[in-house]
Amino acid sequence: MLRTAVVIATFDQPQWLDLALRAWARQTPKAFHLIIADDGSGPATASVIAQHGAMHVRLPRNDAKFGKCRAVNAAVRRARELGCDHLLFTDGDCLPAADLLARHLWATRPGRFVAGGVVRLSRATSDALNPATIESGDFERAGGGDKTRYALPRPLGRAIDALLIRRTPFKGGNTSCFLSDFTRVNGYDERFGWGSEDKELGTRMVHAGVRGYSIRYSAPVFHLWHDRPYVDTGVIARNRELLAETRHTRSVRAPVGLENE
Repeated sequence: MLRTAVVIATFDQPQWLDLALRAWARQTPKAFHLIIADDGSGPATASVIAQHGAMHVRLPRNDAKFGKCRAVNAAVRRARELGCDHLLFTDGDCLPAADLLARHLWATRPGRFVAGGVVRLSRATSDALNPATIESGDFERAGGGDKTRYALPRPLGRAIDALLIRRTPFKGGNTSCFLSDFTRVNGYDERFGWGSEDKELGTRMVHAGVRGYSIRYSAPVFHLWHDRPYVDTGVIARNRELLAETRHTRSVRAPVGLENE
């Protein structure tokens, strides 16, 4: 039986994280490790994590810069120490459907990363959510947002997934893979700020022979609405240059990653 670690990236949004962890408590099966990859949050986030009994891997931010890649790599090292061999990556502002993990486990194979869909909730829908609507599962039927087609009735969604074979990008909010495949490419490239870091990781996986598999119409997470004050056009431009370099050189391993080289 696979030993799965669900790695949730977060930074200083304890209210969102509380809702996400309540949604993760609805999963079937329930035998998985829940590891929070914390990019330097304060005590309120630590309190939420302790309340839900999840594992907390916190790294301080370097000069207040986006540090998701470092934090996620650190969380994966913790998963490895726990004896996990399978990883599911998501974010602290994403609410998983109750059967998300089961669907990923059905699709997973060595040499494959599996990516589900992301339904982006509207501001009004997000603001209306509370612990009761999460624990009842009402958020899965709330509507209000874009890409709601990714939350189709499961039989229909599975049929569409089977019919529509496509190139699949790695999505940090809803992707799983074997730990051995993540290790093969040396994890996330820690040189990246926000923007293209997930796509670049997936590109290196493809170079290493790890192929993407889409379950976007039958394995949704529901992304809470929020502003993006952290967007930095200069960082985005540099990240695109790094991504272009990865594509040009067909590199496989991150130079600064899971195991710094």
